[in-house]
Amino acid sequence: MNDKIYCSCCGVENSINQNYCKDCGEVLHNFKEYETNNEINTIEELFTATHYHQLTDKILRIESYKAIIQNIIETGENEIIYKKKMTPLNRIKAIADAYAKVIYKNRGNTYGEYAYNVICIDKQFDSAIQIATILHELTHHLFNEIIEEILIFLWNVRKTPMLESFIQTMITIPSILLISEYCASSIEKEYLPPEYVSYSSFNSICADLNYDKNIILRAVIIGKSMTESIHQILSTFIDKELEEKIIKEFQINNTKTIAEPICITDIEKSNYILQNVYLMDMIINSYEIMNDKQIYPKIIKNKEYYEKFYEKESA
Repeated sequence: MNDKIYCSCCGVENSINQNYCKDCGEVLHNFKEYETNNEINTIEELFTATHYHQLTDKILRIESYKAIIQNIIETGENEIIYKKKMTPLNRIKAIADAYAKVIYKNRGNTYGEYAYNVICIDKQFDSAIQIATILHELTHHLFNEIIEEILIFLWNVRKTPMLESFIQTMITIPSILLISEYCASSIEKEYLPPEYVSYSSFNSICADLNYDKNIILRAVIIGKSMTESIHQILSTFIDKELEEKIIKEFQINNTKTIAEPICITDIEKSNYILQNVYLMDMIINSYEIMNDKQIYPKIIKNKEYYEKFYEKESA
């Protein structure tokens, strides 16, 4: 059990025995133990002045962000199911299943896709490509999870289909999708042979954005730090032995190379301070953009998809 609690308002570290922040007086809650009845189930409950000011006024400290990542790690540890003599593909699938749901379908020429907590993999491709695709799509899911946990922390609410729908709709904004694609391809870079790492989706979005340097710079700063966080999550489950087996899968299958280098000069170092500033700016800007009556139907439709997902899971 953690012996520290970080205030969701000011980010100050407090003792686990304290009920109120020693600095600002905000009510404290522990990530694992705190149970709230606060829920967001409607558009009216999602877009409120209170939620907006909680985004603009509260501080996401580095310590709070790290605690969020640790919470996501422990969620996976509690959910993962391993079996004896699992292949590298089955082990990667087990990791993904701890966070989302992996299904197999014939999808023509697409390797896979992710939406609504479901990772869809084309079973026509060899095991190495399937591993790469699961890692890529799982990264998209973990990206969503990080954003969602930040909102749960700042808003002091429970996970609901409406909250998940908000995140799912948010990542359709090109500048946000750009970050998610950067993370997904960068995670490939951590685990795959270099000749199989492709930034094609990232490059395509950059082109759609007319290679706007400011948008891309912010995306890479956020993406690089979030990639480190997602890698931290995955490295809890993917040890050196499994890493080596993943590499061998490409050799065994003699998989055709699909590499496409990133279209920009990369940034060498992460910047956690800028990351959190830019990350909160991204969330605030997205909240403002999506608080639009023309976008509400899309959010509601996505909510219905999440509700159907949970209905199937509970059946």
